[in-house]
Amino acid sequence: MDSATTKKTCAKCNKGAGTAMCHGCQQSFCTKHFIEHRQELSQQMDNIGQEHDVFRRDLTYEPGTHPLIARINQWEQESITKIQTAANSARTDLQQSLDKAKNSLNTSVSTMAQELQSNRESDDYTELDIKRWTNQLQEFRKMLDNPTTINVDYGNDTRSIIRLIKVTTQQSSDSFHEESQLPELNNQISRSLETSGSERFVDIFGKVTLSEGGLIAMRIGGSGNWSYVSGIGRYSSGIHYIRFRYEQLSTDYYAFLGIINSSEKITTNIWDSTSRHGWCDLSYPIVGGERKKDHLTKITRTGDEVTLMLDCDNRRIQLEHHRTHKTVHMSIDLRVCAFPWKIIALLP
Repeated sequence: MDSATTKKTCAKCNKGAGTAMCHGCQQSFCTKHFIEHRQELSQQMDNIGQEHDVFRRDLTYEPGTHPLIARINQWEQESITKIQTAANSARTDLQQSLDKAKNSLNTSVSTMAQELQSNRESDDYTELDIKRWTNQLQEFRKMLDNPTTINVDYGNDTRSIIRLIKVTTQQSSDSFHEESQLPELNNQISRSLETSGSERFVDIFGKVTLSEGGLIAMRIGGSGNWSYVSGIGRYSSGIHYIRFRYEQLSTDYYAFLGIINSSEKITTNIWDSTSRHGWCDLSYPIVGGERKKDHLTKITRTGDEVTLMLDCDNRRIQLEHHRTHKTVHMSIDLRVCAFPWKIIALLP
């Protein structure tokens, strides 16, 4: 049969009379069902229009609180709390460092006041003494204006948008180097700090003058009396290394280097203190203020360097002589020399 003469039937009622073709779905419908088909399309069009209107409404709608907004708000509050905590801690650490430096200065100034009063009452002073006291006051002023090497640092996480701050007194893991001098008569010991903290000379007794903010302590005048100087640091935990270099060292005298309990006042009796531990030169140990050898072999020369180690955790100290590679050490009985310790040098 010829396809041209073949009748197309309605897709719904399967009747072949009066059919019409829908070019959208490619189906044939009778007149009745063609009209229904167009009505269905019209209804679908209305539905799409309604869905479009709903979507446009939802698109412009501002929700009260999106779940992610809540998470952002929580992060904000937590970050603010961390920042406030870090700021409070930094302020506390800074004030403690300033108070510590000021207390040490108060001790030194009180010692100086006693010396001034004693010498004034006995009318026992010269131009050299006045010059020394003037220099001390100038150094005390520098130490008051710049109490310690204090920094405000940031945390190590450079990837973080918020880097919390902290106050440090040179207590990072990097080595810290600074130069100072500790003379014996007119012979100087310079030291380079390689440990945490801000060690410097602060307490003195005898004819010693400080300069460079306590980094230089110089013995003035002739021999015959002992002069003493101690450090500002207080050591109760950890391991600390302090490096010294001797310059123009006398061949006739031996300087003592070691520790005492920090509560000890620097007076003429400090030599007999039972808390004094350390060495004269390298071969002459002093334990609890007593000599442990009768004969001293002089090892240290001009230009030599030594490192004093304070191992608070294991309650011992050590002195290393770099030219000879010799090392001596001693244990510290805390019943005799309690924490905290401080460094002391006695200059003949």
